[in-house]
Amino acid sequence: MTTLSVAVCSSFALIASAAASAGFTGYSVERVMTAGGNTRYQVFANFDQGNLIFLNCYSFVNVSGTMNARHQDFFTADGEVGTWMAGASVSAADRGEDSWVTASGSATSSGWGTALDPGFANGGTVGDINAGAGWYDATPGTPNNILAGGSQGGYRILLLQVVRTGDDTGQTSTHSLQLTFRGIGSSTGPSGNGSFTLGVPAPGALTLLGSVGWLRGRKR
Repeated sequence: MTTLSVAVCSSFALIASAAASAGFTGYSVERVMTAGGNTRYQVFANFDQGNLIFLNCYSFVNVSGTMNARHQDFFTADGEVGTWMAGASVSAADRGEDSWVTASGSATSSGWGTALDPGFANGGTVGDINAGAGWYDATPGTPNNILAGGSQGGYRILLLQVVRTGDDTGQTSTHSLQLTFRGIGSSTGPSGNGSFTLGVPAPGALTLLGSVGWLRGRKR
């Protein structure tokens, strides 16, 4: 299995931005080729301080492209197969090949502590998260702590896993998402928003980027 931290190794593969918010610094994406030959992305929310608890994500937007998410589970609803609920109708062995959202930083079949808001209903597709949809902590009595770790340093929590069928080189999509969190011991907290990109440009696109940079240098 090959792992690529997109945020570190390939700045063009991840476009991330974040509105100023105490603690929240933006999203990062890690890309892995799975044992099944598919492409898996994990999206993390990053913070510059500890003692924080994640509450919810909301107002998801597909800014450009298509997420084209693959689902391994066999949950059936609205005439489609698959769900964004982690652990629903999928074995632990298949979970790494499945697309899901999480408020707890994990995707176990029990105690994963995440609920989908109504934005996921009403004709949405499982290939892309519905515009305006969100997810939240379904077990407020068990706080979803934002923990230290990750290639970016600081603190982070896993919010989303997207698996695409096969090698998705050349397929990119950009998405935006808002979130709310709070400090330990506080009943309310700030919100933040940002965007992230899934995918790696095709080799021809990389050559074009290099040519643009060369032309700009010549002009100077």
